[in-house]
Amino acid sequence: MKVIAVSHGSFSKGLVESVQMLVGQQEDLVAYGLYPEQTVQTLTEQLEEELKKTPEGEEVLFLTDLFHGSPFNAVVSLMRDYKFHHITGINLPIAITILLERSSTDSIEALCRKAEETAAETVLYVNKLFEEKEEEE
Repeated sequence: MKVIAVSHGSFSKGLVESVQMLVGQQEDLVAYGLYPEQTVQTLTEQLEEELKKTPEGEEVLFLTDLFHGSPFNAVVSLMRDYKFHHITGINLPIAITILLERSSTDSIEALCRKAEETAAETVLYVNKLFEEKEEEE
């Protein structure tokens, strides 16, 4: 399974670097960013080229940073001509979950559901956690 991270600016490249720092070098993981000097059309063309060089039959999962953002829209525009899966709102814990479990999960759909479950656990208000801990003691 190929994983393609797409974001505003260099977020996706930083995400890939951070994931690899934590879990090791990853095969079939690439990153693309949309920069101020680019158009959405340029990014869309780059992503389409990445899809075209993906071996026939290999599943593809796109990870985008922001729902309805320009990178999200570029990926969505490719959905009418290409078959792949797409998760948006990506962060480091979700990316790690996807990459560590992609080879052992029964299906890409199950992997996407696991990513959704992980998402609910990734944003925590630490002050509230400490308050609850103090109340327990």
